[in-house]
Amino acid sequence: MKRLLFLFLLAATLINNHAQQHNETIDLKKLAKIVLPPAYQTRVIGGRVTTNAKLGGYLMAMRYYNNFICGGSLIHELIVLTAAHCFEYRAETEAWSVDGGISRLSEKGIRRQVKRIMMSAQFKMVTMNMDVAVVLLNRPMVGKNIGTLSLCSTPLTPGQIMVVSGWGMTNPDDEGPGHMLRTVSVPVIDKRICRDAYRESVSISDSMFCASVLGKKDACTYDSGGPMVYENQVCGIVSFGIGCASRRYPGVYTDVHYVKPFIVKSMKALLSRSKTLK
Repeated sequence: MKRLLFLFLLAATLINNHAQQHNETIDLKKLAKIVLPPAYQTRVIGGRVTTNAKLGGYLMAMRYYNNFICGGSLIHELIVLTAAHCFEYRAETEAWSVDGGISRLSEKGIRRQVKRIMMSAQFKMVTMNMDVAVVLLNRPMVGKNIGTLSLCSTPLTPGQIMVVSGWGMTNPDDEGPGHMLRTVSVPVIDKRICRDAYRESVSISDSMFCASVLGKKDACTYDSGGPMVYENQVCGIVSFGIGCASRRYPGVYTDVHYVKPFIVKSMKALLSRSKTLK
């Protein structure tokens, strides 16, 4: 909790200083909602309603003590890819479950329990570097409206159009997740522009990239951990941002191609362990 408070205070101080220099005002209540991790938050603004079946059935709903926390993507019948920050202060593995094949959060889909979670030792909430987690399920996620994604095969390029989906807030003033699944297409933003936008708030590392239509389209709270997709490949993981569909700050995503070695290594270890325990 101390690190959580530090992150908020650090962001508040830096952004408030920037705002004063530009004669802007900062709403700290809104700021808390976007820099604190779920259950306070996660992030589709400017999108349209869709179904998991239309997407391909890869989108998963991650729950902690049955409360929806984050999105995730199925990359193997036993493996879900999501964001590491979703598990901050939620360390009880047995309390996590994953719902597949649903388009509304109120629907009863195919539920599996989480068996094990692997995160990079480099991940820290204060930097959000390597914000990736690989999750092993207790049983295969198979059935109606269930599908998988491949891992990103090539590096991303500026202007590349990606699809992000989730149950995130459709308005940054909302208090909880949206119950309808929504999707939006956004372009990848040049990393130099991204780093310049965030230079006074956080360092944009090599494990991150930015994407959004500034002021119009973006992921938002309760989209965290969900996939950013290109041609049936998961190329990004919703990570963080300052605001939703902000005119100044694009959404920040974990670069799956960059963190792919960690994902592949973790998958092999988890699947090997799963076979051993059978």
